[in-house]
Amino acid sequence: MSDTYIQANTDGSGKKIRTVDRTISSQVVHEEVQQLGESQLPSYFVTSTGTSLATAASHILQLMAGSALHVRVRRITFVQLLNATTGATVNFEIRRLTTAGTGGTARTPAAFDTTTDGASGATAMTLPSAKGTEGVAVGEGTLALRQTAATSGSQVDDNWDWTQMPNQKPIIIPAGTSNGIALKVIGGNAGATGIVTIEFTETAWL
Repeated sequence: MSDTYIQANTDGSGKKIRTVDRTISSQVVHEEVQQLGESQLPSYFVTSTGTSLATAASHILQLMAGSALHVRVRRITFVQLLNATTGATVNFEIRRLTTAGTGGTARTPAAFDTTTDGASGATAMTLPSAKGTEGVAVGEGTLALRQTAATSGSQVDDNWDWTQMPNQKPIIIPAGTSNGIALKVIGGNAGATGIVTIEFTETAWL
């Protein structure tokens, strides 16, 4: 078996289709090589670092689309960092935004591949003092918050993870700086901080 090509004559002369050839029943056959487009998309992640969970209904991390490209959210994770004053369960939602929040701390998305991918058109912010206008919820969850970290032995830290499944669409944020999502904490939890990470790609097509 070898990597080869066959001539394609449907789009002018000289074009070639990449194939892999093998012998089946004494006949050489060609199997067309296909490149999965999704894996080539510019990919980014942005994180909230250690963000306070003390204020009820706060937006721990918001992600807003840029003016020209659509955002396709692939994964969202949420994990506790600092201990809560009192052990509790935090409830949260992933909410669509129809306006951007302001007055928080800007977070710059980082590219997975700095060789071929430029800066993200999307923007992010933690704990905006003036929250964006909330739309529908597209996800929700709970996270058990510890009060005391173990000083010896093993400790299992609870975390929440939403990942796009095969044959499932991602969470899509249409292009436009008024379009976004935010992870919203429903109740306040004094002392506790959390790390929210969003992994996403950007496309010119919906």
